[in-house]
Order: sequence, then C-alpha cells, then structure tokens
Amino acid sequence: MNIRLETPQDYREVENLTREAFWNVYRPGCTEHYVLNQYRNNPDFIPELDFVLEEDDGEHQSSGKIIGHVMFSKAEIVLDENCPIEGKVLPAWTFGPISIHPDYKRKGYGLKLLNYAIEKAREMGIGVLCMEGNIEFYRHAGFDLASKFNIHYHDMPKDDEVPFFLAQELKPGYLKGIEGTYCPPKGYFVADENPEAFETYDKTFPKKVKEYNEGQLPPFAEKAKLVMQSERLKLRPWFESDADTLFKYASDPKVGPRAGWPPHKSVEESVEIIRKFFMSNYTWAVVLKETSEVIGCVGYLPASSSKLKIAEDHAEVGYWIARPYWGKGICTEALQMVIDYCFNEKGFTVFWGSYFPSNPASGRVMEKCGFVDTGEETLCTNLEVGSDRPVRVMKMEKTQIKQ
Repeated sequence: MNIRLETPQDYREVENLTREAFWNVYRPGCTEHYVLNQYRNNPDFIPELDFVLEEDDGEHQSSGKIIGHVMFSKAEIVLDENCPIEGKVLPAWTFGPISIHPDYKRKGYGLKLLNYAIEKAREMGIGVLCMEGNIEFYRHAGFDLASKFNIHYHDMPKDDEVPFFLAQELKPGYLKGIEGTYCPPKGYFVADENPEAFETYDKTFPKKVKEYNEGQLPPFAEKAKLVMQSERLKLRPWFESDADTLFKYASDPKVGPRAGWPPHKSVEESVEIIRKFFMSNYTWAVVLKETSEVIGCVGYLPASSSKLKIAEDHAEVGYWIARPYWGKGICTEALQMVIDYCFNEKGFTVFWGSYFPSNPASGRVMEKCGFVDTGEETLCTNLEVGSDRPVRVMKMEKTQIKQ
C-alpha cells in the first residue's frame, strides 16, 4: 500500500474512482466526483491533505493503480452568543469525500488511508475535525458524537443528538469551553447550486444506471418504496438525467397528441417537464429491464388534480409508451402495477381514465386492466392538444378486480 499526494495527472482517474465509490450509495447516482472536480480551486481546499492510495503489486511495491482518495477542507464553527471565547467563529476542518474503489471495500484500506491523513492533519496543527458519517465505522478512527463536544449540526435543533454528525479533537483542549454550530463548506453543495453544469460534467463519464434503494438518505429512501417491478418492466421515479431519452421519444409527433400534449421541442423542454410534472410521488418512468432505457410514463392524478370531477378517494390514470414499443402489452403491464399499488397501498376505491375515440388502443389498455366504458363523453379543456375534442370516460372499481 502506498499513500501519496494527488497530482494533476491523477485528477480524472480519481474523479472516476470517486464516482464508482459513491454511485447509488447515498442517492441515485452521486455528486461527489463533481464536488471534487470543483473543489481543487476552492480556497477552502487543503492541497497538503489531498491523498491517493495505490495498490500493492503483491511484493510491497506500488502498482500505480489508485484505489483510494481523501481530501480535506477548511470549515468553521459559529460560536454561541454566550460562549466565553473571543470572536464569533472558531476555525474547524473536515474531510471528504473519502473514496475506496468498490472492489477494495471492507478490506481495511479506507481506515488505513484515513488514519494516515488524520495524523498528517495533526502534524499541521489542525485543531478539530467535524464530519458526517457512520459512527460504527468512524469510531475506529477516533471520532465521537459531536454533541459530546457541544458542537451542533447546522440544520438540526440544538438539543438533538445527531447520530451521523461526528467530531474529533486533534489538538487537546481545542474545544474546551466551546459551544457553537458547525457550518459545512459551501463548496460541498456545488452540484445542487449548478445542476445543469453538473449534468454536463457527469455525461463525460461512462453511462451508469441510477437506482433508488432503501439504504440511501431519507428523501431518496422514501422514493425507493415507490419502485415496482414486473417480468419486463421497472417503474421508478424520474430523474432529470432522463431528459435525453424522454426527448427522443416524446418528440415523436405520433405520441403526445394521442395523449393530449404536444411533442417536445428540445431536451431543455423535456428537463422542465420532468421538473414540473414528473418528479412527484404519483408519476413513474417506465423502464425496460432488458436495456435499462426509459420508454414511457405512467401514473395517476388525485382528485384535486384530475381533469374529471371525481370523489376524494378516486384517482385518474394516465400513461403513454414510446412508439417502438406499441402493441407489445407493455402499457397494460405498467398500468396494472400502478392499479395494484394504488388499490392496495394508497386506499383508492375507484379509478377513472379517458381516451380520444381516435385512439382506441388506449381504451383497450384500460379494458385489459378491468376498466369498463361508462358511455360518457366529455371535453377536457385543460389539455394542450385536443381540448376541443371529446374523450370517452372509463371507470374501474376496486370491487371489479379479478380474483
């Protein structure tokens, strides 16, 4: 094992390593590689504590393959008004991202790299390290709950013991008599502040599939509960990074007008539609498992958003599938998953749907799922396309579900 300072020649390799290490860990995809890319020019960046870990070749010689990386940054603790220490801010430090290639995780490399870097930080006179992480791992590197040092987390109530907010004094007595709130470096939020720039940067790397899972941070773990699968399909929440594929299929003039919306005119428009309409808890991207490609959209509207006049425990379905996948039963398969979820998990008692008589295939999708024709036709004045044409109304009650 060889630990050395990072050089400019390492940058791309290290950023790819960081992407591999964090992909789908805390959120679908990751942003840590972009943080690193932008951080090297940040005044808070500490180049003397920017280390890479190289693999041994088996004979205690470095193979030159980088399998780990860690960087350090300046931060600060904003002192409470009643704190007896002079000044309003106490210098603090943090580290991360710390990355170990997935093939080398759980082999002790991360702890060796971290302990080495912490000792170098101690030699530089750094007083305290604050960070966010799992106490069960980081206690082995000397960390404890920051609340034990009277250091509070920046977006949590002061009385809360935040289990993931940790600290370690490197200079004994550095925090004596201190009480304050830790403020993480602003540079860590660069991807959230510049989403378009981040997406452009991320596209320069090999394409990877984003996934929700229940081990991620709470907002994403909640989304993971919405993922559904059948033999051929996966239904999952939408990502902004789906915009290219969405545009490819939603720009087809044969698709949108059949469902009451105009063809997309640009990828930028597709991004806005994802943000404005698709990123909800009742709209899913239809993903073909065989290719991991998004090929359509399915979801429901609660009564408050429906274009039909329906009761509070009713919902309206909507769906579309890309033209290359018409006539394969995919739309029926996707809609059936949504129906099962809504009846069993959301407590709806009735589903409604509508279609243009000129698009009978849409009506057949609902019929295959158990909908019946009400015989009613109505105008949907809120449609962007076809608001002057009547739609036929379909209905399905929970009691109609085939056993």
